[in-house]
Amino acid sequence: MPNISKKGLVSALSVTLGLVMIFYFGWRADQNQIREARTQTVESTASLLSELIQETVNENLLLLANHKSRVEFTKGQYFENFEFETNLLLNVKPAFTFFEWIDQDGVIQLIEPYEGNREAIGLDILELDYRREDWMEMKRDSSINMTPWTDLVQSGSAFLIDAPLYYNNEFHGSLTVGMDFTDDFDDIMAGREMFSVEIRDENDRIFYEYLNSDIPEDEKYTSTQKLNFISGSSNEWTLTLSLDEDYFSSGILNSGQISLFFRMLIALLFGSAIYFMISAYRANKRNVEALKEKEVLISEIHHRVKNNLAVISSLIDLQRLETDDEYVIDILQKTQNRIHSIAGVHELLYNSDDLSSIPFRQYLSNLINRHLDVYVEDKKSIDVKIDSSVETLSINQALPLGVLISELVTNSFKHAFTDKTEGEIHLNVTSDRDYVHVQYFDNGPGFQKEQFEDGKGLGITIIKALIGQLQAKYKLESEDGFKLKFSFKKDFPK
Repeated sequence: MPNISKKGLVSALSVTLGLVMIFYFGWRADQNQIREARTQTVESTASLLSELIQETVNENLLLLANHKSRVEFTKGQYFENFEFETNLLLNVKPAFTFFEWIDQDGVIQLIEPYEGNREAIGLDILELDYRREDWMEMKRDSSINMTPWTDLVQSGSAFLIDAPLYYNNEFHGSLTVGMDFTDDFDDIMAGREMFSVEIRDENDRIFYEYLNSDIPEDEKYTSTQKLNFISGSSNEWTLTLSLDEDYFSSGILNSGQISLFFRMLIALLFGSAIYFMISAYRANKRNVEALKEKEVLISEIHHRVKNNLAVISSLIDLQRLETDDEYVIDILQKTQNRIHSIAGVHELLYNSDDLSSIPFRQYLSNLINRHLDVYVEDKKSIDVKIDSSVETLSINQALPLGVLISELVTNSFKHAFTDKTEGEIHLNVTSDRDYVHVQYFDNGPGFQKEQFEDGKGLGITIIKALIGQLQAKYKLESEDGFKLKFSFKKDFPK
């Protein structure tokens, strides 16, 4: 047996001990960075949710202000069509649960929907202690007032928002709305199962909870935010966001512990391999920092989103950047185009004074321009001609028609011009008294009717389903390219 060199053994043990110490304290630093990243994620997510919730509530308050202005502009004639006018919002905005007109004496005269709320008709709110002060404050300050979360006479609970009515130089009571934001807040929280949220009103009453019941109290990282709104009353809600530490970081912590074990093992077996071990440590540290930056970026990327469809589109965009698989990228791009087709309708709808229809020509132009930005290559010249005489279209028809046109344009760019450097796409949308007529054409290789009728692909399935939804009659031609004609009965706003 060869003699063991004491000097070599001491050197090896010294190097091994040094590596063990370096690896251990490095591992501790990594865990601290992970915890810091978790804390930053909680804070940034809480700020993002606060902004989205405030935007959602303020948007609904502005819609009420718009209806208040319509009452005052028409000098009360609004109430002659009270059911129609109020249902413009009740049918499309889930936060609006009912409308009521309270006259100048504080008596509820009209309410919509009537069924389920009839008990409130004739109620004198000035006799209710929990309503008198808020309503009189609204009358005195001539500003929109929002109550705390309130139990209703007709059952249930809601926020009551009073908008004072003044015309002909007189006070004519208030246009009052009951609002429940549960559905809107649930949409905002979709996909955030790692978090629990609790929102309290100014009286510290909980009115919204999104809870992960599996989170123990001692494993929560919490952030508290104050929410304020554009109403004239001093409403201040408190949002408390909690993070499941185990949900968020158990995999990272487990991998860190495994890494520590192997570092110790490698240090014991290869005490002289200092450079290799330090390099591995630094590489691991860069990975942890990259993970931290990624988490922060994902949170910050949602900072300015204004609605849930935009959030979904941004998440799809991020997912697309994380893969090099062209097939997966193509699927995600098509999905994103469909989402943008739907989002475009809602964006124009919410910016329009007419909530039953949208400016279709503008929507169509935005839709086609997006596809051009996505699909047109530098080496190809695709001539896209759009001719639309349809100025407006109801939301019930604009939405499926927009997605249908998006599918047709996507299919043309993906399949019609594969072997061409030049191509043409023509889209013609016209209407007569009762019908809308659409003609779509590209000069690609064409598409047999049998393939269209019997096709099982997702794109063809969506096209046929949307044609069916529009109750349209169509004709397919495949000579000298692909041509699809279809017509559907125009949906007139009621």
